[in-house]
Amino acid sequence: MDDFLAQLTMALNLPEGTLVPAQNLRALPNWDSLAVLTTLALVDECFGVQLSGEALSECQNVADLCTAIERARGH
Repeated sequence: MDDFLAQLTMALNLPEGTLVPAQNLRALPNWDSLAVLTTLALVDECFGVQLSGEALSECQNVADLCTAIERARGH
């Protein structure tokens, strides 16, 4: 998960350490439709699972995103 968050941090051009569990996704300065698509693509690339846009939209923070990925992976 740490590698995924590091890649997502770089892809979204965020300062290192921004994506902590309590970080509200919608409060990120560049959280937009492109960020959503980037996140979905990285989930697929890093974990080999498809996370739906609906599942991502239900995530309030980074911890929720990690939980959604784990659910999609069957863990």
